[in-house]
Formats: sequence, C-alpha cells, structure tokens
Amino acid sequence: MSAAGVAITVGGITAANELFFAPVTGNGTLDNFNWRIIPATAVFAIILAGIEKFSPLLANGIGYTALVTALIVPLGNAKSPIENLDSFLGAKK
Repeated sequence: MSAAGVAITVGGITAANELFFAPVTGNGTLDNFNWRIIPATAVFAIILAGIEKFSPLLANGIGYTALVTALIVPLGNAKSPIENLDSFLGAKK
C-alpha cells in the first residue's frame, strides 16, 4: 500500500471511531465529531505522497507508525479505537 493510502486509512479509522464506535460504546455523541480530521487527513496524505517520491521507506515508516498510533492513542474527541472496542466487547466495565 502506498504511504498516502496508509494516511487515508489512519484518517478513516479515526473518523469512524468518532462517528460510529464512540457513540455505540457511550464514550461520545455524533455532535462531538471533530471535523478537523478530514482536512488533516488530506494534508497528511499529500505530505506522505511527497516524501514517498524521495524516500519510500521513510514515508511508509511514518505512515505505519501513525496507523499504530491511531489505534492505541485517543485522537480527536473520542477514546482510542482499542478502548472503544474493549468497551463494546464488554471486557472493560
């Protein structure tokens, strides 16, 4: 996958977490959606696409590091996707 594709995946996971998973688990509402995720994802994808022309390894490294970070660290107004998944499955009460 290209580095820009990884960046879009990061933005998609973050947006889906805020729009769908956080309200389902009671960790937020649809009104709390952080709309800045969309332009930030676009800028991040453009920057990684530019870096990828000079150093594909560096761009992919940054992209996959951001992907792991987006899964573990709460970005935006909701808890992290891992925490929301944990709440949804009932492991965390």
